Amino acid sequence: MNLVEPLLSGMLFGGIISVLVGPVFFALIQTSLQEGFKAGAHLAFGVMLSDAIYIAFCYFFASQLQVEGTNKLLFGLIGGLILVGFGVYQATRKIKTADINQPSRAIHARYTVKGFLMNATNPAVLFFWLSVVGQVKIRENYEVVHEVSFFAASLVTIFSIDLAKSYASHRIKKLLKPGLLKWINYLVGAILAGYGIWMIAKAFK
Repeated sequence: MNLVEPLLSGMLFGGIISVLVGPVFFALIQTSLQEGFKAGAHLAFGVMLSDAIYIAFCYFFASQLQVEGTNKLLFGLIGGLILVGFGVYQATRKIKTADINQPSRAIHARYTVKGFLMNATNPAVLFFWLSVVGQVKIRENYEVVHEVSFFAASLVTIFSIDLAKSYASHRIKKLLKPGLLKWINYLVGAILAGYGIWMIAKAFK
């Protein structure tokens, strides 16, 4: 079996995942609107990095991973609190009139870390990749090289589409007035905080 099928399957899968709306989607759009394309691109890179680490972790250590009971509760609480914190920050931060696209490693690293934490602390992401890795590993016609190709194509596709979202959001910024940008901040903050509260409530069930 050649690599065309797993690469195409991975690209298709990545494209489907990219249209799903979650807390990272709203954070990416808001960051690109407020801080510019480079900030959004670094946030997207942080998200991709956390996905890659989860995939590798699930692939090699899924059999030893325990996500039930106390561990599941603790993971849900930490992830929920972090999202609530991000939400409050987004809703209360001041609107900037200028992009911060200057080549500052510190600024860009901050958004990479933000994207990484937002994605990595969401238990749903872990459970999602656990299921995907499990499905890919049981494919009889897939060898290791095919599995790697599938996940690599998925990650590259997701990252590329996230870059396109960030660029499009940055381009339409000139059409938006400061008052509207302020309300977008409120909306994104409320969505992130609400999602975090939902995660905490779900962890106790």
